[in-house]
Amino acid sequence: MNALWFIFVVAFVLVMQANLYKKYIFKDLKIERKFENPAIFPGEKTTLRITLVNKKIFPITYLKLQQKIPVELQMVKSSMVENNDKVKYFHTTVLSMMPFQRITRKFEIVGIKRGVYNLFDPIKVFSTDLFGSEEYESEILAHARLVVYPDLIDLNSSFVVADSLQGDVFVRRWIIEDPIIISGIRDYTPSDNYKDINWKTTAKNQTLKVNKYDYTADKKIMILFNIDFHRYVFKTIDLQEFEKAVEVAASLSVDLLKKGIPVGFSTNAICLFEGDYSIIEPSAGESQISKLLEVFAGLSFFKRYDLEEILRLMTNHLSWGTDLVVVTPFVDDKAINALSDIGNTKISIVSIKPNKIGPLPSNIKLFFYNEEGKQLETVG
Repeated sequence: MNALWFIFVVAFVLVMQANLYKKYIFKDLKIERKFENPAIFPGEKTTLRITLVNKKIFPITYLKLQQKIPVELQMVKSSMVENNDKVKYFHTTVLSMMPFQRITRKFEIVGIKRGVYNLFDPIKVFSTDLFGSEEYESEILAHARLVVYPDLIDLNSSFVVADSLQGDVFVRRWIIEDPIIISGIRDYTPSDNYKDINWKTTAKNQTLKVNKYDYTADKKIMILFNIDFHRYVFKTIDLQEFEKAVEVAASLSVDLLKKGIPVGFSTNAICLFEGDYSIIEPSAGESQISKLLEVFAGLSFFKRYDLEEILRLMTNHLSWGTDLVVVTPFVDDKAINALSDIGNTKISIVSIKPNKIGPLPSNIKLFFYNEEGKQLETVG
């Protein structure tokens, strides 16, 4: 009789704990994913941190997490990887948790390709009861996002805004003395203007002294990234030219901003990034660099506007002192004609693919990107 009671009690406990675990095993189980460095360049590493909190009195003796990761984000030194398809792969983590325990797991990830990667897919969780007699499955949302900037190319951005391939022309045309900013005092020379004489210092030193001025940029640059190719054939080479155009546009933007020149941005491409990116007003500083790099990371191959449409939207933003730099994978006479309608704005076009173009208007300068030398060759 005692043996029967023992068997009955054991069976009752097994059934009860199985029912309790089935009902509550995933209750109050919280999962959070976060990239420690949410923005990186291709080839750089970041850490994906997964934090789990078991907010209940039940221990979890066995817990398996299965998450989908884009193939462009590669796990470093992880054997728990299973190919799912050409777009994403499965990464598996196995652990156990005590009641009210918090656990953090960290995984190194390398960004392989430019893009904005949102981990929207829910994490699949698998567990069992105390004795492993039954397995349970559920899904828990834990969003995380990683931005992989485009590669920055080592090229001279002054090639784009100068009238020749010599950097000193860029300085003479675009940097002027600003009489508001005085950097020091120097001796008077016959070529100096009398209005620049510092009379207080002259009286003190009993010799003519003039103010010395700093140089400040008087120009703003608006970069237009164009994908209106006026072609209808979708080829692999087009994607390669598109990616190179993104790298060139990003590199030009960063170089100009680091020189202290305000840079704005516009595009007729669809961007996989939040916010209004059609027109970004010219600005300077590190915050503008980060903002533009995020937009470049999210640029897609698909068109949102025709070139003529985006130019109409930009008209009110090309104020005096703002020049236009158009970066495009391909340029043709139709694009040149559309740009020539802008008027007196100075326009520089950077095309990735060389193409024979007719006579250029006087306000347009055309450059072709030279992959081998990583420079821009000018035409017209």
